[in-house]
Amino acid sequence: MESSSLLYSLGRFRASANSFLSQYEPLALVLGPIVSLLIALILHSLFAVFREKGFKATLLGLFMSSIKLVPGVRNYIDAEKQKVVDKLQASVKSKRDGWRTELPMSGLGTGVLEKMKEDKRNDVAWQGKCSGTVYIGGSESEGHFSLINEACSMFAHTNPLHMDVFKSVVRFEAEVVAMTAALLGAKETASGGQICGNMTSGGTESILLAVKTTRDCMKAKKGITRPEMIIAESAHSAYDKAAEYFNIKLWRVPVNNDFTADVAAIKRCINKNTILLVGSAPGYPHGIIDPIKELGDLALSCGICFHVDLCLGGFVLPFARKLGYHVPPFDFSVKGVTSVSVDVHKYGLAPKGTSVVLYRNHDIRKCQFVAVTEWSGGLYVSPTIAGSRPGALIAGAWAAMMSIGFEGYMEHTREIMEASKRIQKGIKEIPELFIIGRPDMTIVAFGSNALDIFEVNDIMSSKGWHLNALQRPNSIHICVTLQHVPVVEDFLNDLRDSVQTVKANPGPISGGLAPIYGAAGRMPDRGMVRELLVDLMDGSC
Repeated sequence: MESSSLLYSLGRFRASANSFLSQYEPLALVLGPIVSLLIALILHSLFAVFREKGFKATLLGLFMSSIKLVPGVRNYIDAEKQKVVDKLQASVKSKRDGWRTELPMSGLGTGVLEKMKEDKRNDVAWQGKCSGTVYIGGSESEGHFSLINEACSMFAHTNPLHMDVFKSVVRFEAEVVAMTAALLGAKETASGGQICGNMTSGGTESILLAVKTTRDCMKAKKGITRPEMIIAESAHSAYDKAAEYFNIKLWRVPVNNDFTADVAAIKRCINKNTILLVGSAPGYPHGIIDPIKELGDLALSCGICFHVDLCLGGFVLPFARKLGYHVPPFDFSVKGVTSVSVDVHKYGLAPKGTSVVLYRNHDIRKCQFVAVTEWSGGLYVSPTIAGSRPGALIAGAWAAMMSIGFEGYMEHTREIMEASKRIQKGIKEIPELFIIGRPDMTIVAFGSNALDIFEVNDIMSSKGWHLNALQRPNSIHICVTLQHVPVVEDFLNDLRDSVQTVKANPGPISGGLAPIYGAAGRMPDRGMVRELLVDLMDGSC
């Protein structure tokens, strides 16, 4: 009975539907659902773009794209953009004239060394004048420079890929990793006692590996196939690179008024696809430590990974704490931390191209490795991005750490922290300048409400200083190293003079980059800024 009633109802519905649809053209009935589906897909895509880039940025992008379709406008924009690129590349292009493009017919033999010394003499005088860049103190012909140069030359031919041949280098790497881990909480009960890692070519590779490892780990653990990670806008650009390389959606969250990561805003961005949070200790722009403990607790409660960027702070903060400076929790003593990156070639005073990536346990690190079983060349497994790696740099890092020792790093930290405080004090005494936030370490960023800080930077550049230009807000910073300890007063005197010069004669100087930095910061179309950067890089390398 029930079956007959159901069939009767379906029959009535069919007749009613056919009667209603009979007033429409068959083609309209076919195209209607298809058009509706297309509109739904377009709206879904627009919503995704609005969510990712924001309403204002999306509308601006659409507007700029439309403007470029107007005949002549695109060519005009490209021409103006090329003028900026040409100005930025002017000095580089002139120096490239005469660069060799082929092998010499007859080899130079040992004479090539004299040629290299001659070329080296034409390099910029960097001693004591560069923000960061060279972290070792003294002259490069003696002392610690000489020691690591000799250590590197002893192992210039080695490659830890061949671990059965270059056993000494394999041991050096393991010991560099272990000694670094010991500085960053590996001996603490909260660390779990399984901290492990590998040496890499630098902070960017350490970060890339940590992100790739997290992606694969979370895929295996939670089945996440559309991964997302959340960082503060002060986090290093290496995370943008990792997001592009490994197809991860990146959420960049504005910082608090004190320029630290906004934990509440980060929490609002977490969803079912979130695999990773990032904190910096300290952040590269302003030298300020993010709230690592709070971020660690958040990551732990959400069951996601948390990476701490210690590329700058790894060989300073442990010693600064011992010296009595207030240093909030930043390492594996925070339970939510799953990975850490730390550069040995910065304040570890090792040769350039040495960093360490660490993980809380071996289960996480295993996701870093690539193992190949079906290659005709045999079974293959590699721990890092590079296959062959320079054993010379590993040996140089081991030599640096062993030669300096704990007490040596303590003394170096005392010197650079004191130099940093003297620089902060000197900047505060210049009424036209203000310091960005409250620096926790050895990076001091400063801006101005009274004059163009980029014009000040241009004057400082004319005096031989190489500082870093920042944005949001417009500012510049100096990363204090042992090279700066003897020249703090020289820096402050030149800074005072530069401020007074700009104050008395505002406006860009000939050859200065202030107008370009200022324009790039104000340009609403960030896609155009990106194109400018890509064109600049394409013509520079």
